[in-house]
Amino acid sequence: MNLIICFTLMIFNISTDDVIINIAKEKLVRYDVPNKRYVVIIDYSKSFDEERLYLVDIKNNKIIIKSTVSHGVNSGDKYGTKFSNIDGSLQSSLGGYKTGSIYNGKYGRSLVLDGLDEGINSNARSRYIVFHSNKKMSTKWSWGCFATPDNINDKLIDIIKDGCLVYVHN
Repeated sequence: MNLIICFTLMIFNISTDDVIINIAKEKLVRYDVPNKRYVVIIDYSKSFDEERLYLVDIKNNKIIIKSTVSHGVNSGDKYGTKFSNIDGSLQSSLGGYKTGSIYNGKYGRSLVLDGLDEGINSNARSRYIVFHSNKKMSTKWSWGCFATPDNINDKLIDIIKDGCLVYVHN
């Protein structure tokens, strides 16, 4: 699949942003979420040192935030390669999520997530898989949460709270 995307990019000179925007639109059709204005795409095929979180503004057809984001400590070193839906695995999960409400937790402002794919990420809420800041983390890895840089965490949470789609793939 990646070879096909790369080949398409070369032939049609499509930017990576266009590919991500198209993935966001495609996934929005698949998942029924109340807020269809924004979609977050997380690409775990990229290193945690790279921007691999993309906030897509569907209405205006553009990416408005690009950021680094953590993966679970047991999901791999620089790349997320192992995934789980099991409590205590300390691994990230793939698939679609719906954002919920904001709360203040151990890592400051955080955002609740519900997994939308049975068996893949359906235990997200009970595993406390959330968006939160990476400011107070002692490592680059989370316990499966999506930790983002402190300087964008609040803005991201404010935009995507209450029913946006988050789609995670590798």
